[in-house]
This record gives sequence, C-alpha cells and structure tokens, in this order.
Amino acid sequence: MAKASFIFIKHLAKNFNLQVSGKLVKCDQTPPQATAEEPSENKGLFKLSVERKDNDMQDVYLPDQTYVLILKTTNKTRPFRWFMITVEDPDVDNSINEYEQVPVDVGSLKTLADNPQSRYSEKCFNSVESADNFDKENVEIHWVSPKNSPKQIVRLRATVAENQETWYSDDDLTILLKKDTRRPLDSAPHPTVENCELNSEARYEIVFKGHWSRLTHPRYYPSKPDENGYSHMVGASHGYDYTLWQLGTPASPGLKLLAEDANITVIERDIINTMSATGGTRTLIRGKRRHHPEMFEPSYALFRADSIHHMFSVVVAIKPSPDWFLGASRFELCTRNGWLKEYKMPLYPWDAGTMDGVSYESPKSVTNPTDNIDRVEIGSFNSESPFYQMNLNDLKPFAYLHLKRLSVDPIKGRNCNDEGQEPQTEGDVQNEQESDVVEEPRVLESKLHANKDHCTFSDWYEWSPCVPDEGFCGFGTQIRTRSRLDNDHSIYSNNVNAPRDRISCPEEHVLMQSQACYEETDNTSRQKHRKQRERERAQRERERAEEVGID
Repeated sequence: MAKASFIFIKHLAKNFNLQVSGKLVKCDQTPPQATAEEPSENKGLFKLSVERKDNDMQDVYLPDQTYVLILKTTNKTRPFRWFMITVEDPDVDNSINEYEQVPVDVGSLKTLADNPQSRYSEKCFNSVESADNFDKENVEIHWVSPKNSPKQIVRLRATVAENQETWYSDDDLTILLKKDTRRPLDSAPHPTVENCELNSEARYEIVFKGHWSRLTHPRYYPSKPDENGYSHMVGASHGYDYTLWQLGTPASPGLKLLAEDANITVIERDIINTMSATGGTRTLIRGKRRHHPEMFEPSYALFRADSIHHMFSVVVAIKPSPDWFLGASRFELCTRNGWLKEYKMPLYPWDAGTMDGVSYESPKSVTNPTDNIDRVEIGSFNSESPFYQMNLNDLKPFAYLHLKRLSVDPIKGRNCNDEGQEPQTEGDVQNEQESDVVEEPRVLESKLHANKDHCTFSDWYEWSPCVPDEGFCGFGTQIRTRSRLDNDHSIYSNNVNAPRDRISCPEEHVLMQSQACYEETDNTSRQKHRKQRERERAQRERERAEEVGID
C-alpha cells in the first residue's frame, strides 16, 4: 500500500473499518439492511469461485495477474439482491484480540466498466458491494493479485443477502489462495550458481522460433503484417558477474535501442567490450532476424560455455511494439549432473520500460521517468491492450527457445590467444538475408588461459568488403583475420582474399576482428558483392562438411 494512500485511509478509519492507529481489522460484511444478526446456513446455495482453465491448480495464484471471480446462485429460483466481496489477509482475524496486524498487499478488486451491478465499498477497504437491490443470479468481479507481497496466503470472502431477514457468508463463499511458488514457465530449469565446478567446456546450439501470429494472438494484431518481425537474436555466454538484462532493473542503452528500434549495434558492442578470460562474456551469440513472411523460420546460433562463463542471456525485439522484447536472462547451464543437455522454453513479452504504449501499434512517447524492466502488462484493464483482462496462463507463447548441447570438451592445458586483441571467431560474418539455407551464424569468442610465449600470429589481412545488413547498401559489417604461426605449422586464414587450401593450422586458432561500416553501392559493386558472397558461401559449405566429418 502506498504511503500517501495509507495516510488518507487513517483519516477515513471509521468508514473503512480500520483502527485509528492504522492497524487493519476484519471487515464486517453484515448487510446494511439486515434485521437478522447472524447469517443463515448456506448449504451450497450460493458460491464464490475463481474462473480457471481445466489444467490450472485451483488453490494457487500467480503474482500480478488478473483473476475473474464469479459469485452466483446455484438455484435460479433463489436469486440474491445484495452482496459484498472482500480480499484480505487471513491473519486479520487475530488483529483485535491477539495482536495488531500491519496492512499488507493482498492485491485489488476491480469492477467492470460495463457492469452497473457493483461498486467500490465505502464501508471496507479492498471490497466491492452491490450497487442496487435488483435480483441477481451471478456477478463477475476481477481481482489483480499482489505483485511483491511477503504474504503467501490471501483470502477472498463474500456475503450475499436474499432479503432483510436472510443473508449468508462463509462455507462456499470463502476462498483461500496460496502464492504459486513454482518456477515460471519461461525460466531456466536450474538455479544460478556462483561457482561452477565442471572441469570442461560445452558447445551449444540455440534456436529461436517465433509463434506470434494473428491466429495465436488475434487481439489487436498489427494491421500491416508486412512490417511484423523479430530482430536479430543477440546475447552472450557469460559469467556470474555479468548481466545483459534482468527483471526489476533499468534497461541498458543497448537494450533500449534494441527494444525500441530493433538495432543491435550498441548491445553487441557492449558484449564484445566485456569479453574476458576471468569473467564478463565469452561468446557473442547472434542469430538471424526474421521478418514477414519468414517470421516462423528458426534463427540459429552457436556458443561455448565453461566453468567461468556458465550462463547465457539473449534478447529478441518484437516489431512493431513500443519497447517489447523476448529473451532469457542469466540462464544457468552448469548443473550437479554436468552441462545441461537440452531444454525448450516458451517466451513471453517483456517491457523495457523506456517507451509508453499499450499495444503493438500505439503512438510512441518516452516514458518519463524511465521504468524498470517488467513483464508486459498482462491482465491490463485498458481495453486497447492486446492483453486486456487476460491471465498469463491464458497467454500463448510468442516464441520458443530451444537449447541443445552439441559437445563437451576437456579443457586443454594450453589455449591460444593474443592478449589484448579482439575476440576469436568460431563462425562467419554473413548477410543474414542472403539464403534460406540454415548456416552457422557469426559467433565471436574470447579464448581462455592465453599464453603468449607459446603463440605466434601472422599480420592482419586486409579488411573484407563491407557486407550491408540489408540489400546492397547501407550500414553493415566488415572483417579481417590473421592466423597462428607455429614452428611446424603453416598459415591458415579464412580471409576471402587469402589462399583457400586447407592446411594444418586448426581453424580454432584463427583470430578475427569485425567493425561497423557503410556501403555506397552501384551496379558494379552489386556484382562484386554477389560474387564475393558466392565464394564465401562455397567456402563455408566446404568447412562445414569437414567439421561434420571430424565430429
């Protein structure tokens, strides 16, 4: 309860059934016109229930969700004329004789705008009551469960009156709900650990597959499907000390740009800048973006994890939207039984807290002051919201994240890395709209346990041509590489201008640098780019075939 609201309630203590000291007492639900002092025995004639799906647990609630309460008669020949529903802390029963109970958050009751039968009570706090004396067979009220209450149990209590002489309470008119402490569906199966004791490193494939469509999410689905899509999947494998994004914290500038504009440049640069052998990030995860009509095509990426970098986080922006995104935060891979083998997780939208807007195509305005990252308001009472009066259990996933372990490798005594240089590559830089063929995406990685006394490298090769993110011009990426030099080994390079013979120096010892670029192109340049990409694609296919043979 807000402090200002609490002070106001103290001034209205008598009307709201509160003690002047500010301590909460039990609401007296006796009907105002009742001539009988005690309620009659209900015997199942009237019932208060929480509307649920068949597979939902009946006696639990999720935090910050909207639930539909139904108060009804089981005999249509016996309607009720007056009612009151109160949500309260069960410990309020002890507040008068044993101790004074400090008010706690138990959520709030909401009347429906199109239902004139109910109103907010002037007698009791957190209560609604009858607005007229007409016969009623049923009444619908909504309850928004508490968001961050320390209380584990909430009580919903109703009273109904047939007339001045006959009224009912308790029995089927009282519901006790426990807070659902089960792990959310869109969370990792294992808790985070600060120290991972595994003496190996694992290689993973992560697949993002969208499910957002007019069929699955019909309410206010965007009117221009051609503009719908997901941004690149971007993230990192990282250590316990690193956070890409987290519920209840402000969005970083990189996440803000991604959520608002589907632009990954800043968040990707931040990930690369925090790569470290002793913490921070290890692998840059980047998967293809998917736009209409290819929104349901999967987006792939590969990454590595080790005992220091044993978590991963990813984000994908939803377009159009004010600042909504999907993702996983601080997903733990290190378990007691070894590296997690496989997991499939549904994804639901998050709000970056930087832009206002209740729907996908809402006019944008800056949130001032900025909010923390939170779930998109599921169960909103704004009729323009796609999630109007909806429960999270009713919401279908917007996407799925499928994680699969590909291999587990022992940590070698010596791993090669050039200290102070840019991260190593495990994959390729490619135009992500070039082909329908699923190819390994770009994965930048910092190599661990560097020992420069045992590592010698060639000079950097020339920068590759600028590869635009879209089409043949505009902002893009270019790369340059160099190779490891050993006494008994030759040079291997994945630079497109270098010799293409496969020789003995392993690919894992090639270092890569990438940088943003801008391409102004004409027809001649288009032809050059097309030929360049054909050469790169052919090379990737050869390398992939060899890799499959090794594995």
